[in-house]
Amino acid sequence: KLESIHHLPLLTKSVDPRKIKTHCAEPFTEYWTCIDYTNLQELRRCRKQQAVFDNCVLEKLGWVRPDLGQLSKVTKVKTDRPMPENAYHSRPRPEPNPPIEGELKPSPFGSRLFFWSW
Repeated sequence: KLESIHHLPLLTKSVDPRKIKTHCAEPFTEYWTCIDYTNLQELRRCRKQQAVFDNCVLEKLGWVRPDLGQLSKVTKVKTDRPMPENAYHSRPRPEPNPPIEGELKPSPFGSRLFFWSW
């Protein structure tokens, strides 16, 4: 049954927990209990409870579970606002170091830094 619901629109509103408590409290409790008590919270062990909960939410509230990764995709929004001038807040490039004037001679007493070599 879950394969045939992909033509329905995805959730666009935030989920109201009161509606889930009112209409699908028992399947939700079974689902979270299964997830809570499985070893290392392996979701694959709770697919039966998830299917029951998804069907309840679909039948009583008309909500469809988004596809995997759907909520983490970037959404482009059409707007009349102009693009910002400095969108990445980048700083101007610093001026390069000036060339060294004169001749560099090695230090007469070696480096100021001393590294232990044991």
